[in-house]
Amino acid sequence: MAVQGNGNAPGMTAEEFNQRVKAWGETVRSRSLGSLVAETNVYSGGLRARLKAATNTDSGDGLAHAVAFKFLRYGVFVAYGVGNGYIRQGGRVVRGSHDPNRIVTPGPIRRRPVDWLDNNIEQQIQGLADIAADYYGDNAARDVLEQIDRVTIVKK
Repeated sequence: MAVQGNGNAPGMTAEEFNQRVKAWGETVRSRSLGSLVAETNVYSGGLRARLKAATNTDSGDGLAHAVAFKFLRYGVFVAYGVGNGYIRQGGRVVRGSHDPNRIVTPGPIRRRPVDWLDNNIEQQIQGLADIAADYYGDNAARDVLEQIDRVTIVKK
């Protein structure tokens, strides 16, 4: 029996739920890629090429239970604005190194943190919450309707 909410289409199937979660991950990936292209230079090309979204499904029920974003470790350095002669100190990017044997020549700061992934996740998280609410809300309503005979007085 399919549960119908406010006269809308029948409840979402597990396959539809998984597809919508996967599409959400691809939306975040695409927006993050756009942020990388707009905010970084050519040296982040490897990061751009290797950015992937993956949906992990539970082996028990087959439902999507996690969305992972896979990227080169370099992506973390881009997010912090550090690496190759730049470090964070007091919340700011400065010239320097954590290796006491490395000599870093002073000069202008040419790096800055680039919030290329987290911001996009935060902007899209309500969409993922809506997908989960649609699926689990439909299933909760279906379970209630299936159990209604047990909690009502059946009149013959």
